[in-house]
Amino acid sequence: MTRTALFETAADHGCGCVPAPIEPDPATTADIMQARAIAEGLAEFGIGPARWSAAYDPEAAAVALRVDTPRGLYALVIPAPGAAFPVHHRGERIGALDCRRTYGTADSYTAALFAAFLRDRAALDIPGRVLAPHLKIWFN
Repeated sequence: MTRTALFETAADHGCGCVPAPIEPDPATTADIMQARAIAEGLAEFGIGPARWSAAYDPEAAAVALRVDTPRGLYALVIPAPGAAFPVHHRGERIGALDCRRTYGTADSYTAALFAAFLRDRAALDIPGRVLAPHLKIWFN
């Protein structure tokens, strides 16, 4: 005879003082997925998974892609559709990318603009890359 254990939760037994895990809403989940997709594009510029994180930022009230640089932590906030991508440093908004969150904006393009933003502030060294300032794109 096999024994099976019933699925138990904190509400099934105990005092109920253990809060139930909060399920993220679908919009937050989609924003986290987009932040991770942008971070994957940053790998081309030498920013690996050990240097970034994507999570909900309560101060910005949005999902943020945080990148650790020699000049500190920079955060790319995932905005509402149609808005520009703001960049925060030390808890303050210091600028925004020259693109908006639309269906036509590729995550790799957003990653390239974010890498250029970091490079312009001497927070990221990208050897072997040339930035065309009038086009604001990267060339290999």
